[in-house]
This record gives sequence, C-alpha cells and structure tokens, in this order.
Amino acid sequence: MNTVERMVEEIRTELAGGAELEDIKDRSGEFIDSWLPVYNNRIVEEWQAMPSEYDNRGSVEFGHLGQEINIINLMSLDLYLYYSDLFAEAVQEVEDQLEQSTLEAWAEGVSK
Repeated sequence: MNTVERMVEEIRTELAGGAELEDIKDRSGEFIDSWLPVYNNRIVEEWQAMPSEYDNRGSVEFGHLGQEINIINLMSLDLYLYYSDLFAEAVQEVEDQLEQSTLEAWAEGVSK
C-alpha cells in the first residue's frame, strides 16, 4: 500500500467516525504533520525517495520559519510540500469515490 492509499484509508476512517470531509481538509496540516518523519535517518530516507521536483522547494516557499538552517530542516520543508500534495491527491480520490457512490445510488434508485 503506497502513501496515498494509506492517506485515503485514514480519511475514510475519519469519515466513518463522523468527521466531515471539509473538516478534514481544514485540518490538513495536522494530518500532514502526522505523516512527516521525525527521526533524521527517516527524514533523509524519505527525502531521497520523493520526486526530485520537490528538492529545495520548501525553503523557497516557506522561508526558514525561524528554524535553524540545517539540511534536516530544509529536507523537512521539502517533505512537507510533498506530503501536502499527496494529501490533496488522497482527498481528491475520496471525493471522487464519494461522488461515484452517490451517482451509483442515484442511478440505482432511478432504475427501480
């Protein structure tokens, strides 16, 4: 299961627990933070595995956020952007699935 699929599952779990999709979107920062690695070796591993178009984007888009400037903090900013995009993809996938389910339920009701 890839990261987007795991995020989709987490969103579905939240929805099953009574959360609204809009609330989940509003709390996207919390979800993204929960996915970010904490330990330096995991930050480096995940940074190396992410697509190269995210390299150095974090510091460009966010600045340094008052953090000490070191390679781990810079990698973490890049990863935050990467996971933000993955989370947006997961939300879109869930929205598409919900829309498809609604359309199927409607079509089933019309055909009866």
